[in-house]
Amino acid sequence: MFEHSVKVPRHYKVAANILKKVSTEGGSVKTLLYDNKLRHFRTNVLFALITETIKHAAHIDKIFECSGLLTKESRFDPWLAKVLTAELLFGKKSLPGKSKPEQTILSYKEHFEKYIAEHEGDLKTEVVRRPRYVRINTNHLTTSDAIRAFQEEGYHFIRCTSGSYNDYLSQIQSLTEYDFTQDYHVKTIFVFAPGTKLHEHELYVENKIILQDKATAMAVHLLAPPAGSTVLDLCAAPGMKTTQLAAYMRNEGKIYAVERNEQRYQTLCDFVEKTGSKCVETLHKDALEIKRGDYDEVEYILLDPSCSGSGMELCVHNYIEDTRLAKLTSLQEKFLKHAMNAFPKAKRIVYSTCSLFPEENERVITNIVKTSRAKWRVQDVKELLKGQWNNFGSGMYGSIGTRCMYAKPDTDFTIGFFLAVLDRDPKDFDKQEKRAMNATNGVEDVLHKKNRKVNKEVNSPNCNNIDTEPQTGILSELDMQEQNYDQNDNDWTHKKKKRKKLKVVEENCPNNENFTGNPVDKVNEVTDENVNSKTTKKSKLTPSEEGENINTDTEEAARESTISGEVNNKKRKKNKKSDKDKKNDFENIEANYCDDQEEGPIESSSQKRKRGGTKDAEELLIESSNTDNERRKRKKKRQRDFSEIESELQLDSNDSEKSGGPKKKKRKEQIIDV
Repeated sequence: MFEHSVKVPRHYKVAANILKKVSTEGGSVKTLLYDNKLRHFRTNVLFALITETIKHAAHIDKIFECSGLLTKESRFDPWLAKVLTAELLFGKKSLPGKSKPEQTILSYKEHFEKYIAEHEGDLKTEVVRRPRYVRINTNHLTTSDAIRAFQEEGYHFIRCTSGSYNDYLSQIQSLTEYDFTQDYHVKTIFVFAPGTKLHEHELYVENKIILQDKATAMAVHLLAPPAGSTVLDLCAAPGMKTTQLAAYMRNEGKIYAVERNEQRYQTLCDFVEKTGSKCVETLHKDALEIKRGDYDEVEYILLDPSCSGSGMELCVHNYIEDTRLAKLTSLQEKFLKHAMNAFPKAKRIVYSTCSLFPEENERVITNIVKTSRAKWRVQDVKELLKGQWNNFGSGMYGSIGTRCMYAKPDTDFTIGFFLAVLDRDPKDFDKQEKRAMNATNGVEDVLHKKNRKVNKEVNSPNCNNIDTEPQTGILSELDMQEQNYDQNDNDWTHKKKKRKKLKVVEENCPNNENFTGNPVDKVNEVTDENVNSKTTKKSKLTPSEEGENINTDTEEAARESTISGEVNNKKRKKNKKSDKDKKNDFENIEANYCDDQEEGPIESSSQKRKRGGTKDAEELLIESSNTDNERRKRKKKRQRDFSEIESELQLDSNDSEKSGGPKKKKRKEQIIDV
């Protein structure tokens, strides 16, 4: 910047800053111009100066290039230079100040005038004057009451033509100063003659009418959510389309309005409150951080992401840098992809930008629709509007491009705007509902499969469970064990006693003599005598006799292993585990289980005999420290091992019968099965 004693007039600096923000960051001139910080300035003067600079931006760039102004004056702010040049050549034709920047521009006045004389034909620009669009806020005022209010002030209402869209365009071009009509598509939009001033109108101050361009209102018109729907506005500030949605839905339903920027979020909240949009819930967060499951009830989505703004205020954005355009395109694709995939019940998405660059419009739609995992279809806007529109997307992007629409300042007399309507494929919508149901019932499905497997094992013929009734119901394994805990204890105790009786029968019948009558009665006769005698004898043993008894038990175990070895020869080759090991495992499981029923620590039968059935205080303390959870885990393991060993013994008996073994051994197996 130049160092000088005379300051540049303030309004030139403000205009230069707004021009820079609009050109580099995007946005609307009016939004920046009506900031509270600029309330002391004459906004109409600033607006005229900025508009004139934007209108002739391309010519001013060529003038600077021919004169070499910015090259020779490297410290000169280029945005301030453009504003001062526009004022000198296309505005007031003079610069009143004595500041250094103004004097520098005046020194190049001859070069500027020479260039204008040589390119006089090129400098002529046709200015298209857009009409004034006003949206009636039906939350506070009906359209009929609005018509009546304007008529009372001297305005003349002209009914909208019933002809074609082109007839309507001709009608709004012929509006005089006090004429107004209703829009062709959006019936809550009124159209006034260009230059109609309504910023200080009573209805505007009371938020009963809103100054909103027809092109932006088309987004809500095409989204068309019925009353009672759930809608998501992903980039909501300042809230024009959000409040229009609330009025369209008659304040019935739910609208989530999302905005990340703190200042813009406050503007959104204030505007929602002023317009009486009661069904709107504002969310101060990044739209990309909304996860699947947060707002699954959303049915309609309105997406108007950040863009270059090339359709706003004539052609200021025609020279946007490629790097910034690439960043904007990437961000827009992320927003659209997120909207298509993160909301399973979404039926329709309307994507809009105030840009005329196809990189931000048709290309974004084509790239995301073709790569999205969810199936969406781009609806033909021409069909939705019944053929009453003129500008559509480029055929460079195939049928997807031609299904989109543009609003252009020179033909539609609106701001430059792009719109695309995407509907979810009904088949994909059904798939999304099934996935949601599966996700909800996923736990129940897993439990059902587990319990079906458990029930199958319980009802299997290889399972020697005492219960004869099958287990039914959808319960987890752990729940069934907890509910049948006492019953299982009794069953396993009964089974242990039965096995002891069968063992006594084997010991007293080494030759497997034939029994007559009921085998169970014979078992009871033999076992009652032997079990009682052994119990009495064991209780009277001295320490020396106890040692002899241990040796006797060892001999009996050896004899049992010899008998089991004969059965082992008849086994299948793939079963490598001996009968002795299985029988020992089975006895250990029984002993451990019985010990657990008495809430004692697990110990072998030999240790139990050595201990003599007496428990000291230390062991009782250890026993009391065992928790129910640990006992339950041990019980599950023993039940599993018991089922495996019993199944293997059952297979062995079947193999023995098929191989035609001795009658006596077959009789023995029959007794055991009983």
